[in-house]
Amino acid sequence: MVTALCAMLAQAAEPERERIAAERAAAMARFAEQERACSERFVVTACVDAAREEQRMTLARLHRAELVLNEAERREAAARRRQTLQQKASGQNARASEPEQAAPQRESTRTAPAPNPPAPVRPPRSASSAAEQRATESRNEAAFEARARAAQAHRETVERRNAQRAAQGKVAAPLPVPSGASAP
Repeated sequence: MVTALCAMLAQAAEPERERIAAERAAAMARFAEQERACSERFVVTACVDAAREEQRMTLARLHRAELVLNEAERREAAARRRQTLQQKASGQNARASEPEQAAPQRESTRTAPAPNPPAPVRPPRSASSAAEQRATESRNEAAFEARARAAQAHRETVERRNAQRAAQGKVAAPLPVPSGASAP
């Protein structure tokens, strides 16, 4: 019963979507025509604003109709999914209620492999991985110290260069005083 209702809703939804799309295209064309007509008038802004408001109201109405359709489709999909899950659960319950002697027969007729093979078990961390971790840490520490030394050398170079410029009398000239318009 649910699937019949869902199928009926799906069939009704497509023509409705096509109608909404056609109405949206007509609203856009109507707005473009009104805008062209407004440009020929003396008071263009008020005319265009009225046309925009009409278009906005039409598009909002169409959007609401589309939202209703989307909600109906979501509910339909959810109902189908619930029905599928119920059928699956009832099938599993029926299989679980079968007597145990029927289980070997069912196993022999089964030809498909298991859908999800068990995940491989990871071995626990060994001592070698701890040694690898210590080696990685020492490499990272050495790289950090090298970067710190390079940064210190750069700072010293910049300070020496600035001191040489100051000794030569090369001092950066201050910016000019702004003109009277922006001066206090």
